Amino acid sequence: MAQGASFESGMPLVWDLTAEIKAWLTPEKLRELNTGWRAQGTGNPDAVIESLVASLLDPAMHYENLLGNLEVQFKRPSNLRQAYYGLYGWLVELAYHLLYFRHVQNETFIIRTLRYLEGIVGLARENTPLWIFSLNHDLIVECIAAHYGLRLDCGFSGTNALPLGDERGLRLGELPVQSLGGDRINASGLDFTNLTEPGINLIKIHGALDVFTVNEGRDLIKLVPTGSGVRGVLQSLRAANENLLYADPRFLGGKAKIINEIAYADEAGIMQFMRRTLLAGAFKFDQYSTQVLPHAFLKQFQDYLLRVSRLVCIGYGCGDAHINCVTG
Repeated sequence: MAQGASFESGMPLVWDLTAEIKAWLTPEKLRELNTGWRAQGTGNPDAVIESLVASLLDPAMHYENLLGNLEVQFKRPSNLRQAYYGLYGWLVELAYHLLYFRHVQNETFIIRTLRYLEGIVGLARENTPLWIFSLNHDLIVECIAAHYGLRLDCGFSGTNALPLGDERGLRLGELPVQSLGGDRINASGLDFTNLTEPGINLIKIHGALDVFTVNEGRDLIKLVPTGSGVRGVLQSLRAANENLLYADPRFLGGKAKIINEIAYADEAGIMQFMRRTLLAGAFKFDQYSTQVLPHAFLKQFQDYLLRVSRLVCIGYGCGDAHINCVTG
């Protein structure tokens, strides 16, 4: 499943998301933001900003191309590499938040449109199990499972809870998560415990809104719905992005802000980090590149693909060489 599979439930196609980004991030807006960043003691060199401006003005470049161009720049030996890398992370975070708001602001619409995907429900109840290999970052499959009461296994077997709070440092409760150790996935892969039961086994190959790396990128966690149905899925997503925080009055809004990461206080009050896992750009699973999501995820896709007797592609434009090599 790729981006087109979630279009009926309000998720944008590549060019739709590109239009949103370019409508907000105009050249004037980007330069204005950089002026503000410089006033705060950070900011980027003009050459870096103008490189992104040129890409934004190119009508042939969608947002993955924009990110790919920044990746090319920070891979080149230069004293500007770190600036290009930081701007890349900021743009990935912008794409994350646009998708995030598409979810939490459209609960009723998502619920109403899930009927268009009821064929997946029938397949999940008839197969043991139904495997879904998704390139999407969105949570529409998770919403389907929650809404129709389907078993959903994403290969995360550990359990944990993270402390929620507000900008004053007051405790608001806990956020349940599933976990997966980096040693586990590198040694033996995802931990699917249901290989013969009806339901959905889901692998998100390009990362997801609800999957993060922790412990300096060694381990993975996935959010667990905090209630029933679609609302439970979206509540956990909202809690992670709004109430999992490190209260600090020195930061704007009273909480620590790290590009493309969520900073939060653990039970001992020590700052910890959850890094968003969205893979976007030109070098997904490139053997010479590093990325947030472990490279082992692609191997897992390849291995579990061998378990299926029939493969149906929904919404995929065949534009990812690393996927085509596996399915071809």
